[in-house]
Amino acid sequence: MNIADAGLTFEEQQEQAEYFLKKLNIPVRRLNRKELEKEVTEFLKKPQCLSLATVNPDGTPHQTILDYVSEGLDIYIASAGGEKFVNLDRSYRVSVTIGFTNGYIESEYGLIIDGTAEVNKAPHPKFLVGMMKMKGFLEEWSKAVQPMENIIKRVVTARTIKITPDRITYMNMPGGVPWVRWKKQ
Repeated sequence: MNIADAGLTFEEQQEQAEYFLKKLNIPVRRLNRKELEKEVTEFLKKPQCLSLATVNPDGTPHQTILDYVSEGLDIYIASAGGEKFVNLDRSYRVSVTIGFTNGYIESEYGLIIDGTAEVNKAPHPKFLVGMMKMKGFLEEWSKAVQPMENIIKRVVTARTIKITPDRITYMNMPGGVPWVRWKKQ
């Protein structure tokens, strides 16, 4: 399959988004690297969940909806198990999506992160770092996972995942930002 068979190129998507922004009288903002990093960092701080994509042994995608916290462009997840860990044992390449729309192009915003996942479990120091970053979420989570035996089972099997981006694709139509890409240097 050649690129023409795949639909619009990234550049064509950018042009189309700019066209819609101008048509909607939303000023187009072109972000430099530093501005993009700042905007994505702020976006990641919002309370929302993400979809983590890994690859099953047969090559099919596996998606998991998870809560997270961020530090800069890095994402931290704590989880007690699941198919994602089987997949991450084979490949640490992941894709993350977070986005929103109310059905109208002028409401669309979100990002795609293609990156590398680092999985740690107790007693590794990076596990403890990840769990401390997730502290607020874990306190709320523990209230919902009663009785205590369930909490203990999950804590024993818990692992942290740190996702470091290699590439970020970001769009914020309400904010005037058409598709834009960031790549790790």
